[in-house]
Amino acid sequence: MVSNENQITPFGFWLRQYCRDSREGLVISNLDYVITDYKIKKIMLLEEKAYGKQLYGPGGQSRLFKLLDEMMPAAAEKCGYDYWGFFLLVFPPKAEMPGPGMKLNGSIVTNEQLQAHLNFDKKFCNSYFSNSESELPF
Repeated sequence: MVSNENQITPFGFWLRQYCRDSREGLVISNLDYVITDYKIKKIMLLEEKAYGKQLYGPGGQSRLFKLLDEMMPAAAEKCGYDYWGFFLLVFPPKAEMPGPGMKLNGSIVTNEQLQAHLNFDKKFCNSYFSNSESELPF
């Protein structure tokens, strides 16, 4: 269950009421951003977390996003795109957004570095799951 129910939409409440939950194997999550530049054929996935939060896991959201990250290179290549990766942008509690203290995949990132990264100008870091040697926990 999401910890801040004020952020759940009416459809989110409906999903929780009428669909099986993760204890029964059904994981439902939303991904914040799919960023693409159709002119240079690049694509990335971005999950935003406020208040210093992290991905829900090790199952659930982490497992789902890792699965997407592993599937995307082949899918992107099939469509003629370069997949940059999955990225986690975390804002510290009570921080300006964007602003000081934000982290991209665990590393402090400046506004300028974030802008360059999200515009596909200069890659700031590798994909969030690229250092994970573990198997998918299914």
